[in-house]
Amino acid sequence: MDEIAYGGIVFNNAGEVLMRSPSGFWGGYVWTFAKGGKDPQDQSPEYTALREVREETGYVCEVIAPIPGAFESDTCVTKYFLLRPTGRVHNYDHETQEVRWVSKAEAFELISLTRTEKGRLRDTNALKSAIEVLQSF
Repeated sequence: MDEIAYGGIVFNNAGEVLMRSPSGFWGGYVWTFAKGGKDPQDQSPEYTALREVREETGYVCEVIAPIPGAFESDTCVTKYFLLRPTGRVHNYDHETQEVRWVSKAEAFELISLTRTEKGRLRDTNALKSAIEVLQSF
């Protein structure tokens, strides 16, 4: 598995997590985090993560810190960044059918709806790691 994706786990000032529901529950994901592969014009992994979050959720964010670890799914390995929203510029793209701010506990419940074990494990472990990083600030 060679493909590396970059994504963002976004927390607002209330400590809520931004979740997205992929259109048609793509890949068996009911709720997950924004992520994607690097485009040729992307200058860095952080830029890729910020672009993917903007495209798939409509939120403009800033990077707070990298989230330790590389999280494997059925299709790629994802490296995440802890993000904070700075604004909302537009609606999300066709790859997303819904976005929602939820509590950390609700986020784990929504992740449990994912239909593949590897997908559930990836998002659960990424969220746990993100919460650890968030608590260090």
